[in-house]
Amino acid sequence: MLRSVLLVASVVMITATAALADSKSDCQKGLEMIKAELKKKHPAPVMATLRKALSGAETEVTEEDWPECMDYIKTARAALKQ
Repeated sequence: MLRSVLLVASVVMITATAALADSKSDCQKGLEMIKAELKKKHPAPVMATLRKALSGAETEVTEEDWPECMDYIKTARAALKQ
């Protein structure tokens, strides 16, 4: 019984770690995308949103809060679609 509980806990931890690794990678790719877009010409409101998203995402990278970093990346992508 104890072995099965430990096995399930191990699988959950491994899955969560893999998901965080994906979020970290996606966040880093998103940061590069925002930086590249900031070098292009966009309307002022879009540029402001991109700068704010970049600042927030960089803060979350420092804190290693990958899901929140991805929220900033999504905000930047949404601004670019307008």
